Amino acid sequence: MSSERSGSGFTIALLGGGTVGAAVARGLVSRYEEWGIEIAGIAVRDVAKAEAAGLDRIAPLSTDAAALAASDVDLVVELMGGLDPALPVVESALKSGRPVVTANKLLLATFGARLEALARASGAALRFESAVAAGVPIIGVLARDMAANEITSIKGIINGTTNYILTKMESEGWSYEQALGEAQKIGYAEADPRSDVEGEDAAAKLVILARMAAGAWPALAHVQFDDAPGITGVQASDIAAAASRGARLRMLASWENGGDDASKDVLSVRVTEVPADSRLGTTVGGGNLIVVSGDLIGELTLAGAGAGPGSTASGVISDILAIAGGEGSSWGELPPADNAPAPAWFLAAKKKRGDA
Repeated sequence: MSSERSGSGFTIALLGGGTVGAAVARGLVSRYEEWGIEIAGIAVRDVAKAEAAGLDRIAPLSTDAAALAASDVDLVVELMGGLDPALPVVESALKSGRPVVTANKLLLATFGARLEALARASGAALRFESAVAAGVPIIGVLARDMAANEITSIKGIINGTTNYILTKMESEGWSYEQALGEAQKIGYAEADPRSDVEGEDAAAKLVILARMAAGAWPALAHVQFDDAPGITGVQASDIAAAASRGARLRMLASWENGGDDASKDVLSVRVTEVPADSRLGTTVGGGNLIVVSGDLIGELTLAGAGAGPGSTASGVISDILAIAGGEGSSWGELPPADNAPAPAWFLAAKKKRGDA
């Protein structure tokens, strides 16, 4: 990558100094001579922790993300996660015409249509390759490389934490509790692992994939789960029973195209038996694998590390370089997308509960 592509003196506000933010900062500094990307400041929650990690030697630290994002920078990089203060900060940047790179899957899955409308109205680029499958370039593939196809389905493993737990239960004979504890010990799972193990993380990623494939932003509530969500109900006996049938258990996220009526699209996150010798069955540890089906190309499979600071930073930095080089939003030339209508099953469930 030449400095001609990225430009001279291109500055960013880096919001978030955690493992991913630190990896992005170090990656940019290590290749400054090549890319010319300057970090104007890093917004962190805990200054002492950031200093201990050496981030103060890379750029000035701040605890005011909103002020840093509103400063005289060329790009805002949001890696804080969650909705507050991420939503108001990203909204403000886009309204002012300042481009944004984010890896915040919850933000996009919850307010994607709103943020897309703001970006299109102001002309500010919004890029989010690392929001799904970290450094595996699925967003760019859907927006550009498969633009000639009608996407008929997407399915795959898009949460590395749960895949690690399931494969440890298979290979080591561990209980769910033992495998979860090990995942937390090595940093795959958070202290509060519910978002991963209950499938919420995968659901948020699936919403983003559905937007790229079908041109509408479904709601998180439109994703169907089993009664025991995610992998929380999986026991060692279930692993053994699947193995006796030549199968393995994988938590699969799936989107099925419902045709011209987006309310007929089907989104789900479920533990599913797959053949042990299949690509899904042989995807182990923290790996991700996504199978996209199109009317022209047939099946296209993408695989790689779907978690970890290095993999996520790879996608984030690629987005930064794209914007520095004058490229636009992650959706490329795809038509504008609004909120998808609610599926029939969702409306029926609301009516049954008396909500409608």
